[in-house]
Amino acid sequence: MITGIDQKSIIKTLNRESLPDYWGQYFVYEKDIELYELTETALLEVIESAKGMSKPFIDSKIAIGKILTEFGPKSNFHRQFSERHQELHKEQVLGMQLYKLMIEDRDVWIFHETQHVGHVFPNATYFQQGK
Repeated sequence: MITGIDQKSIIKTLNRESLPDYWGQYFVYEKDIELYELTETALLEVIESAKGMSKPFIDSKIAIGKILTEFGPKSNFHRQFSERHQELHKEQVLGMQLYKLMIEDRDVWIFHETQHVGHVFPNATYFQQGK
């Protein structure tokens, strides 16, 4: 589950009808079971690892970059993604997948969107308070 910095409401499900158009990329990607499950496993490991920290924190840009780097030498992910999804942006799609997984998590994560200078798309950080 996620909430904003103000912690006024908790999001427990992904409301597909109200999402911006760019989420269409994610909906295309989630139909690719093989690649989707590969990245889901890696992202769930990131989430579980963060839960073990004294101050649980995930920077989506760093986490996704690390996953994609690790996929380089040990899998065909990059080649398969490029062949199957030429019109999609890997980092953006995995960011949306992470967002969805955070919503589905049993713990409440505080979501904060950040926009880095020179970057087209914002990235997100997730953290927990009071652990």
